[in-house]
Amino acid sequence: MREGRLSEEVLRKFLGGSSLGAKMIYDELDPSVGPLEPDNLLIFLTGPLTGTMCPSCGRYCVCTRSPLTNIWAEAHAAGYWGPELKFAGFDGIVIKGRSERPVCLWIKDGAYELKDAVALWGRDTYETEEALRKELQDEKVKVACIGQAGERLARISSIMNDMGRAAGRCGVGAVMGSKNLKAIAVRGTKVNVFPVAKEAQLKEYLRKIYVSIRSHPTVQIYTSYGTDGIMSMMHEYGDVPIKYFTRGEWTDGVRKLCGETMSKTILYKQYACYRCLIACGREVKVADEKYGVLGAGPEYETCASLGMLCMNDNLEAVSKANDLCNRYGLDTISTGNVIAFAMECYEKGLITKDEVGLNLTWGNADAIIEMVNKIGRGEGFGAVLGEGVRRAAERIGKGAEEFAVHVKGLEVPMHDPRAFKGMGLQYATSHRGACHLRGMMYHIEQGERVPDLGIHKRYERFTVDDKAEPVIAMQNWHDVLDSMIMCKFAIVPPASVLAMLQMVTGLDYKLPDLLKAGERAYNLKRLINARYGMTKKDDTLPKRLLLEPLPDGGCKGSVVELDRMLPEYYRLRGWDAEGMPTPEKLRELGLP
Repeated sequence: MREGRLSEEVLRKFLGGSSLGAKMIYDELDPSVGPLEPDNLLIFLTGPLTGTMCPSCGRYCVCTRSPLTNIWAEAHAAGYWGPELKFAGFDGIVIKGRSERPVCLWIKDGAYELKDAVALWGRDTYETEEALRKELQDEKVKVACIGQAGERLARISSIMNDMGRAAGRCGVGAVMGSKNLKAIAVRGTKVNVFPVAKEAQLKEYLRKIYVSIRSHPTVQIYTSYGTDGIMSMMHEYGDVPIKYFTRGEWTDGVRKLCGETMSKTILYKQYACYRCLIACGREVKVADEKYGVLGAGPEYETCASLGMLCMNDNLEAVSKANDLCNRYGLDTISTGNVIAFAMECYEKGLITKDEVGLNLTWGNADAIIEMVNKIGRGEGFGAVLGEGVRRAAERIGKGAEEFAVHVKGLEVPMHDPRAFKGMGLQYATSHRGACHLRGMMYHIEQGERVPDLGIHKRYERFTVDDKAEPVIAMQNWHDVLDSMIMCKFAIVPPASVLAMLQMVTGLDYKLPDLLKAGERAYNLKRLINARYGMTKKDDTLPKRLLLEPLPDGGCKGSVVELDRMLPEYYRLRGWDAEGMPTPEKLRELGLP
C-alpha cells in the first residue's frame, strides 16, 4: 500500500470524482484486463466539494470496468461515507489485485491497514456495518461494504454504506467481491483536514443558496414525500414503466405505491445525508409478520422497479424487497428489471415453474421477495437473473433477447423515454449504459430552462429534431456535478456551483472552464468505451422503446425516433459519423 498526490494540472482539468476516475482508468488500466480479474482497478473517489459546508455534497463515486456491461462503470452513493473519507485524510482510494482471503481496509486519520475479514464473509451489509463498529469500538465509523451478492460476484450487485445507501449500478459490488475486499471502514477526527479557502465568504453565500434550493418545486416534493413523491406526477406523463414497459397507465398501482401513501402509512421518519437540506431519505416501519421492516425505505426507482414494473401494488412487500436488496447488496433498478423480465418470459411460456421454482405471475409479491432471496444467495434461477437481463435473455433464448430492456447491458431505469424523447437520446449515448442521472432530460422536457448551459427556451417532450443540443449540455454538466461531487436533487444553478468551487479551492475557475471539464470527461469516457469495442451500433435502445408504442397513458402511441436525433448529436459533439471524437475535438479538449 502506498500514498500519492496528483498534480494541480490534472486536478484543474478533471476536478475530481468520476472525471478523475476516468483519467486514472484511461492512463493506468490495461484494456485487456477483464472486469473480474485481479488487475482491474476499483477506484473510490470524492470531489473538491465533498465534506465541505456546501449543500448536498456528501457523495462519493466508484469507478471501474463493469462486469455487467464490460465497459466504463461509475456508481455514486450518498450518506456519510464520502465525507468521512475526506476527514480521514484522503480524497480517494485505488484498489488493485486480489487478497488470498477476505479482508477489510481500515482507514483512520491518515493511517491504514488491512484487517482479516473471514468472520464477516457471508454476512449481509447491515450486519457487516454493525460488526465493524463493534470490533473497532467506535460508533462513528463509516463503512462501505458488499453483501452476499457481491461475494458471489452477481453482476447486478452494489456497494452499500450507511445502512441503505448504495453505489448501485454497473455491478461494482462484484468487482469488490472479486478482490476479496469485504469492506472499507473509515474514521476521521480532523474535520478541517482540507480547509476551505474562503470560509467566511462561503458561509455568507450559502445563506442565499439555501433559500433557492428549498424553494424549488421538485425539491419541495422530495422534502415532503421523498423521491417517491414524483410518482403520481410522472405517471401522468406516461413516464413510469408498467408491466415491463408494456403499459402506460395503472392508476390503482400509483395510488398504492406513491410517496404520499408511504407518508400516510408506513413512514417512520425522514433523514438527510451529510449537509443536505432536502432530507429525501425515508425510514419505514412495517409491522406485518411476513413483510416486517424497520429501516431504509424504498426510493422512487425501487417503488417503480419492484412495484409498478412487476405489477406489484403492495407497498409493504416492495419495502421488504428493498430491505433485502440493501442487505444482500443488490441494485434495486436492475433487480426489479430482471424479475419483471422473468415474469414476461413466464407469461410467454419461455420459462416454467419447474425451471424457476416459483409461480412468477404478474404482481405475485411473495414470488418477487423469494426471487430477490434467490438472486442474493445465487440459488437456482436467481443465479441466472443475477447475471443481468442481457445475459439472462441469452441463457433463456427462444426470442427472449427481443424484449430484454437494457442499453449496452445496463438495465433501463424507471423513466420511459417514450414520454420524454430527449431521455431516449440520453439513454442511448450514456457512457455507462441506460442512465437517467446522466442528464435528467425529463426536467428540461417539462419546461425547465438553464441559461448558464445555453438552455434558454422551453422544450416540448415529444419533439425530436431539437433535442441533441440540450442533451449534450445536460450530459456535460452532469459530469461536472459527478466531479464535484454534488447531489443532482439539489438543483443548484451552474453559476452557483462555480461560485462554491471558487470559494472552497481559492482557484480562479470560470464557468467555461467547468463546462469544458464536463465535455472533456464525457469524451474521455467515450474513448475508454471504444477501447472495449463499443461502437455506433451500441448507441441504441431496446426494440420495445423504438418500435412498440404504449396502448394507453400519457405517452400513448409514442416511440423514440432515435435515428432522427443521433446524427445531429454526433455532429454537435464533434464526433465523426461512427460516433467517435474527431482528432480536432480531442486536441480542443487536451485529450490523447
